[in-house]
Amino acid sequence: MRRFILLSTLGLTLLSVVHGQSTETRSINDELSVKKFSLLADLQALEAESFKLEKPLALAVAKAEVAATAWTFDETWAKKLLREAYELTLPPEAEQFKLREKPAGAPPVLPTGDERARAAVRNQVLRVASRDHKFGDELIKLGLEKLGSYETHQRYSQLAYQAAREGDSETAGIYTLKAIETDPTHLGPVQVINEIATRDRAAADKLILQYIDQLRSFPLSYENQSTMRTSFMLNMLVYPRPAFNEQVTNIMPPGVAVMRSYVVYEVERFSKLDETLLRRARAGLLLIWEPLKKYAPDLTRTFMELEARSRMPGDDSPLPTRQSNREQNAERYEKRLKDAFDAGVADETTVNLAIAREDFERARKLIAKLPDGAQKIQFTDIVNTKEAINLAARGDIAGAEHLAEQLTRMVSLLEAYPAIINRCRADKTRVCIPGLLVSKAVRQLKCADSTPTAPPAGIPASVVPSNREFDPLLSGLSKLAGLIAPLDQQLALEVLDEVIAAANSSTLDTTQGRTGLDTELFRRLAPGNEVRVRQSAETLKDRLRRIVALAAVYQGKAAGLAQAAKKPTLN
Repeated sequence: MRRFILLSTLGLTLLSVVHGQSTETRSINDELSVKKFSLLADLQALEAESFKLEKPLALAVAKAEVAATAWTFDETWAKKLLREAYELTLPPEAEQFKLREKPAGAPPVLPTGDERARAAVRNQVLRVASRDHKFGDELIKLGLEKLGSYETHQRYSQLAYQAAREGDSETAGIYTLKAIETDPTHLGPVQVINEIATRDRAAADKLILQYIDQLRSFPLSYENQSTMRTSFMLNMLVYPRPAFNEQVTNIMPPGVAVMRSYVVYEVERFSKLDETLLRRARAGLLLIWEPLKKYAPDLTRTFMELEARSRMPGDDSPLPTRQSNREQNAERYEKRLKDAFDAGVADETTVNLAIAREDFERARKLIAKLPDGAQKIQFTDIVNTKEAINLAARGDIAGAEHLAEQLTRMVSLLEAYPAIINRCRADKTRVCIPGLLVSKAVRQLKCADSTPTAPPAGIPASVVPSNREFDPLLSGLSKLAGLIAPLDQQLALEVLDEVIAAANSSTLDTTQGRTGLDTELFRRLAPGNEVRVRQSAETLKDRLRRIVALAAVYQGKAAGLAQAAKKPTLN
């Protein structure tokens, strides 16, 4: 009897506990449901607000940002918004027709301001859509149908680069191959493959081999410069160097299989040329002599025959070596500098050469010989910027900071300070304080010259974005806030206030979809102080900026709700 009573009591106790846990679980689920529906209501209000945007690119950006948040809870609605956003980026039909008529392999042309704006918004839409690769492909194929192969190549390349920067080599490789298959004659994949190579040399080598195979089946031409472009691209892949992308450094060289495949392909290419073209291409032919000796010595006889055919009558100069090339380049450089110093004058090309060679001391002496004016100020800032970055990379943060303090132009500050701050954040000796660097950078930015860097001689001024396309102060403040956010939330919020003030006085043309805001900043800061960040977003005067900032706040909220919903509960 006592045993029956004990068991009955135990049973009632367990039943009570289970009932309590079930009630608690329902309460948690109910609370999450309420928050979810409240968030969806906020998103629907943002979508309604976006209908007041009159220009298609601004509306497309708003739809893409709302979709980025909605994706967490309602993928169907998000995809609907993204389809609508993508279609809003399409140019008039007459322009679409011209783009479709442009064949694969045709030379690229400098885009207009409108084309740059459309491409930027299209990339923004695809960044969200590519969360589902099949859906992202669907939109890109719509672009192929409407806009042709060059547009499709560009969008795949952009998605590939995004994935590579995020460390997703597999996805980056998939998109890179799609870009190459669409048109292998444009530069997009080079930057992606070299980015992948910084983390996964084997994956990068595999892509290079596939690229070379694709080139073999593509009709290259000297008339449309596709032969020269692809030769340049291959050289950048087998001899990766920071000159192409200063953020990509210390890349291991490709493996033996890639180098041999490169040499074999180039020998095959040169073998197809008639004597006239071969003589014109002699410089390119000589580039493969050194790697051929090492990786494909069996092709020496073929190479010698081609080399003999490529010579002009009476030319009996010896074959160059890598050492002789380096020595010749060094001699030419030294002669150029000597001539400049002897003449007491300097030119733009010589100054740029000295800076590119990190010959900072003599670059400064050359700059001193320039007449006073905008060019001299620009070059002084450039050399200080490059040396500051160089010093930061070598751990001399104090030296880098000293040079950064002398910078007067926003474009220079935006290049130097992020590099110094990142190096300071990684420094374990605590000889510097990132927050102090950020504060100093903010003060300098607010009184710096916003004039963009003039393009080199021969490059049209139209390639430089106007103040309607790019706001360096707004961009710089956003970047600085993002750098300090993981270390000092309060300082990041203070810089966010500066971002809001800069946005409200910016002349950036938001009707073209350009907000100048780093929406990731709002998403990152919101979990720590949602009320403050949301209030900041709501004080933005421009409707599009306000929509994208609030959507970013909601993205952080949606991520938190999704994470909470995954937590195991007792039933």
